[in-house]
Amino acid sequence: MNVIKPLIFENDKLLILDQRKLPFEEVYIEVKSSEHMAKLIKDMALRGAPLIAISACYSILIDVLNNKEREELLKSIEILKHSRPTAINLFNALSEVEKIILNSKNLKEELYNFVIKLDQEEKERCLRISENGLKIFKKESVVLTYCNTGFLATTGIGTALGVIYKAFEKGLIKEVIIPETRPYLQGSRLTLYELEKLKIPYKLITDNSIAFLMSKGYIDLVIVGADRVLSDGTLINKIGTLNIAILSKYFNIPFYTAFPISTYDNNSKIEDVIIEERGKEEVIKINNNLITLENAKVLNYAFDITPANLITGYITDEGVNYGGRKEVI
Repeated sequence: MNVIKPLIFENDKLLILDQRKLPFEEVYIEVKSSEHMAKLIKDMALRGAPLIAISACYSILIDVLNNKEREELLKSIEILKHSRPTAINLFNALSEVEKIILNSKNLKEELYNFVIKLDQEEKERCLRISENGLKIFKKESVVLTYCNTGFLATTGIGTALGVIYKAFEKGLIKEVIIPETRPYLQGSRLTLYELEKLKIPYKLITDNSIAFLMSKGYIDLVIVGADRVLSDGTLINKIGTLNIAILSKYFNIPFYTAFPISTYDNNSKIEDVIIEERGKEEVIKINNNLITLENAKVLNYAFDITPANLITGYITDEGVNYGGRKEVI
């Protein structure tokens, strides 16, 4: 699959595709340090739980190549952890990096090998997710997805969109329905961009059209991604996911989530999860243009929580299962 890469690491330089400029411009930013990376993550120059985790690890490697001391590196890890507090992949990956920093005898070599392996494993996991996801298709389908979960959210083919891409290759996708995904418009800007690149049929809709389309029998199934999945199957994902899950249950439409096993959080309870609140600018402005009063009072949660009883199945690189992390089929 010939697609643009969201991350390039070559000749000890790290480049990140600035996703804020998509779908109109493809511009790369050279990342100079982990502090620089933390700001890019906060500012949404890159996003997607797997991509954030891998990019953060690469940025620590850049620090090591620039001869930062171990104490500085450990501080940088804490800064990166606070850049996006909800997605678990970031914490899992940085915990492994921290162990290497504390225990390695050859830091550059060990960290380099770890990050390259992490990147390669992500690509392999995405492929397995996409292949496993073929099991859920019974016919050529109209699929609704949400936010962006493709090659712009990972270093591989993607998670939920990866399933869709593989299914399209097999003749199992009639059309993809893309909600715009307010307020940051990852659907209309990023997922649409990917589907245009791959020449896959789609329709872009407003977020508040989903119930009406489902009521008309237009949608056959739903596949979304995940930022964190608890051991009981609770899904934490982009705000609006819960709405779609409730509607899917009401209209008897299968609702799946697709993610790598690194997205599982087996240690946290629901009350431990921090749901990120973002600034008002994303809501009151589009392309830096005000769409309401500048002094508007805003509540802008970035994620919501979907209980397991609304989820038909979980598509991972281990297989497909229908009850949190029970035995896969």
